[in-house]
Amino acid sequence: MKGAIKNALALLQRASRTARSDLDAIRDRLEDLQAERKRVETAPDDIATIERQIDRQIEAAIKAEPLHFPILVRGNPVHLSVAGDLKRSIESNPFAVLAALDPPRLKAAMLATMPRDGLTPEVRSARLAQIDADILSSEVAEEVACREVERALGTDLPRRPDANPAIILAPDGELGIADNPDSETD
Repeated sequence: MKGAIKNALALLQRASRTARSDLDAIRDRLEDLQAERKRVETAPDDIATIERQIDRQIEAAIKAEPLHFPILVRGNPVHLSVAGDLKRSIESNPFAVLAALDPPRLKAAMLATMPRDGLTPEVRSARLAQIDADILSSEVAEEVACREVERALGTDLPRRPDANPAIILAPDGELGIADNPDSETD
């Protein structure tokens, strides 16, 4: 009898280690997916998107009419000058002054410093959707593994602090867990 109990305990310990290892692998995968999601979210835009953003910024700056020369309108008081008006405009909004004076060169200078390996909005959206789907399926697999281990060991397992509450609270059937005839019914 002692041998049977000892064998059963050894079998239970092996199963527990395997289940825990499987659960750790799922959690490692979730961590990798979350890091990948963050990388995709923060990846630079593609150069065409950046160029459109620069065009919009230059256009808005020019519309703000940054070059003001009140001296030319008010007459010529001794203490004011065109150079002084230009200086005030530059101090007030240097980007807008550069945009008004030479938009193509300003744009070229800005584009010269931009990354060339960015993501288009469509690619970013598609990648995020795929990563989100992978995260969801991994979170479901994690919860299924937790519930199976809990049933086998008769004890509760801690969940990740950032676990999806909708998955944790989902009934077994929604997670694809078949009804266990040995378990209590709701």
